[in-house]
Amino acid sequence: MIETPTAREFSVVLRTDEGAAASVDNPMDELIAPLDEDAADSIAAPWGGLYAHGDLVEVADVDEVEWLERESAVVTLRELHSFGHRVRLYFYPIELTFFAAVYMDDLLWRAMKSSEFDLAEKAFEEFVAQVNNRARAEVRRVQLEAKNAQLRRHIEESATRADRLLVNMQRHAAQKQRALDRDSALRNDIKQLEASRVQSQLHANRTLRQIGQLYSTCATQLPRPRSISSIYRKR
Repeated sequence: MIETPTAREFSVVLRTDEGAAASVDNPMDELIAPLDEDAADSIAAPWGGLYAHGDLVEVADVDEVEWLERESAVVTLRELHSFGHRVRLYFYPIELTFFAAVYMDDLLWRAMKSSEFDLAEKAFEEFVAQVNNRARAEVRRVQLEAKNAQLRRHIEESATRADRLLVNMQRHAAQKQRALDRDSALRNDIKQLEASRVQSQLHANRTLRQIGQLYSTCATQLPRPRSISSIYRKR
């Protein structure tokens, strides 16, 4: 399988009892393309820890495994899902053979087979470990996407709050100007009313004086009544 920056082929290293590593993959698998700093530790690393005797564990033909799946000839013993990856441990009863298979995006990527359950289980666990390592980068991506979405929400909420504050400030300024205009109008009205009151009071005072003068004039023109004592004296 050709390696890409986002998907590299799983490599498996089998170890003999003497501890010497015997790779079952193409030697070109050792050429690993450089990865991003954050993802380098999370993406696949060479397999290790598979202890085999002779050829008890070998690379399985993916066409064979896919055919067995289509024919429902294998029993799924174990299965792991992680993002776009899936690892399965199969048992083929007719030949008493176990398969460890790893998938990406529902496509079979690599498979190992063995007649020994323990060895097939080790291959399955190695695939699981590899998938978990790759999943760390996926988890990081999901976390960053969530954080970025949260930041976008905060930015939108802050922008909305800023808009509301701006509207409130504009409303406050408008109301303040209205209050100033109203106070000025009230002062003008009070001045006009006060001036009108003074004029009205002066007019009222003049009218009262005129009434007093007219009353005095009328009073002088009326005949004075005689007193009772003068009437008795005439008798």
